[in-house]
Amino acid sequence: MKKYILTTALLISSLTFAQDTSEVVTENQKRVLDINDLISRIEVNRSTLSRVDEDRINDYLRKVDKRKKMLADAKWLLTKENNRNLELEQTFADYEKELAELETELNLKLGVLGELFGVARQMAGELKADTDDSFNFSENINRSNRLNEIGKVKVHSLTDLEDLWLLHLTEIASSGEVKKINTNIINRDGDLEESELTRFGPFNMVKGKKFVKTDIANNAYRVLSKQPERSVTSSFNKHEKSDSYKVAAIDPTRGFLLSLYLDKPSTFERVAQGKTIGFIIVLIGVFGILFSFYRFYNLYIYSKELESNDSLNVYKNIDKLSSENSNIENLERQLDELLLTISGKLSWGVNWIKFLAAVAPLLGLLGTVIGMIETFQAITVFGTGDPKQMAGGISQALVTTMLGLIFAAPLLGMYTLLSEKISEILQKIEEHVALVLAKKAG
Repeated sequence: MKKYILTTALLISSLTFAQDTSEVVTENQKRVLDINDLISRIEVNRSTLSRVDEDRINDYLRKVDKRKKMLADAKWLLTKENNRNLELEQTFADYEKELAELETELNLKLGVLGELFGVARQMAGELKADTDDSFNFSENINRSNRLNEIGKVKVHSLTDLEDLWLLHLTEIASSGEVKKINTNIINRDGDLEESELTRFGPFNMVKGKKFVKTDIANNAYRVLSKQPERSVTSSFNKHEKSDSYKVAAIDPTRGFLLSLYLDKPSTFERVAQGKTIGFIIVLIGVFGILFSFYRFYNLYIYSKELESNDSLNVYKNIDKLSSENSNIENLERQLDELLLTISGKLSWGVNWIKFLAAVAPLLGLLGTVIGMIETFQAITVFGTGDPKQMAGGISQALVTTMLGLIFAAPLLGMYTLLSEKISEILQKIEEHVALVLAKKAG
């Protein structure tokens, strides 16, 4: 009704202003059409939204009924599970009581066999502990798992006891074997590769002449990064090439003594414990010894020249001075000057060797004092509870003293040897000078 009233009003308005211009009438008609279109769309949308709201309400009512049914089902299931829980608790209690009765009956029937099974479990555990990291683990891969099973079983079968017996016999037999096996070994790059190893009973395993250790996690072996000296490892080559009995180095503790032996510092590591003072002593000592050999070589060459017919022979120079001087006093002075010159050349550097021989133990004493100071400082800070805190200072104190004495002794010996050699050469020259003067005086 409102639509018709609005339309009538718009028509009356358009008739009233129709006499103005034709353009104004056209705009009014267009506005009326737009309004009519808007009203039509509003009516259509209202009916559509009404249907949507009705559908939503109906869907909600249907879901309410469904939720009520689901709630009823859940309550029924909860009641059912509670009843089942009570039944299971009662069943568990009954089974637990029955199990206790069966265990009591089993213990009564076992009697002495109970002790036997206990011993079997104990032996399985001990064998597993002894063979977990043994060198023959790759030859018995399933041994550890089988021993675990035997150690957990309360009542053993005949098969379990036989397997335990066979595993013990296998271990006893392998302790007397020198056997070659092909197995995995971890190379320097960390990769697995197959290689031939030699097992010396349960004690050692070697690759060529290098000791290896077990790597259980990777089911392989690994060559020790540090090997003993050649005198130990060379015995493996001799044993390999021999057709009869040969001595080979073994570790009866299956690697423990070898690990302690390899922890022993090398020569360079020992010197490094002396720190800066130690290296200075080594440098001085090596320089002094090399210089001593150099001077000894020069004196040796000079002594050979004295015995040769070389034009540079000092004897010929002495004879030349004798022939050129008729006055014996002038000759004596010139020969004394010649002897002083020769003595100076021969003695060049020898006193420095003596000086180095005296300095080396003094530096060792200095290193000892420094090391003891560091030791007392460590005691002040950390106390005496941890000896490792004092080991560094004590090592420096002892190593520097050792190095000083090691180099002082040969340097002092070389100084004495060179002094004797110089005295010997000078004595020969002085004897020749005395002979020349005696002939000149006669």
